[in-house]
Amino acid sequence: MDPFAFATIVGLLATFQSGREGKRDIEEFKHWLEENNHSNMVSIIENNQNIQQQLTAFMNQNHDQVMSQLATLNDLMVSIASHIQGLGNIASSFAPNSGLSEQAVDVLRQFVESGSVRILHIQTQSYEGVDNIYSLDNGGIEYSEPRFIETDIDSLVNAGLITMTKGNNGGGIYRITRQAVSFIDAIDSKN
Repeated sequence: MDPFAFATIVGLLATFQSGREGKRDIEEFKHWLEENNHSNMVSIIENNQNIQQQLTAFMNQNHDQVMSQLATLNDLMVSIASHIQGLGNIASSFAPNSGLSEQAVDVLRQFVESGSVRILHIQTQSYEGVDNIYSLDNGGIEYSEPRFIETDIDSLVNAGLITMTKGNNGGGIYRITRQAVSFIDAIDSKN
């Protein structure tokens, strides 16, 4: 299968859905694809029963939910592309204020390179209020903007690059995903 078929089909699905209210079915989508000279995508859909079933299930959701999921995917793609040399400037032209911060990417890189299994979040009280400490289970994490670290960690969770569960003390326990390793490999090998 064409390695870009997924991105193409999702992009075309977003275009198809954006101008329509209410649920649409797979047959309408395939007809629209043919009208817009994308018969190769129709062939991919028709030749793979699983793709056809999954597209049907996706399109049968509430229209606002479908559009929200497509917007989330778009934001994630822009965020990842913004850290790949050659695509960064293009991505920032589409969404200049979105994406992962440099600090978020650096924290993720430290996590990947450490071989650590978890990042632990510990809250401590000080005279100035609550301090948030993030540490790998095999050492510390360096970050230069402590006031934004919580937001940066949340952005990594929202991007699906790390997962979060609550620990016994109420702090977060963050685990790495395969996507995080692939992301860091992709941006480090392209720079």
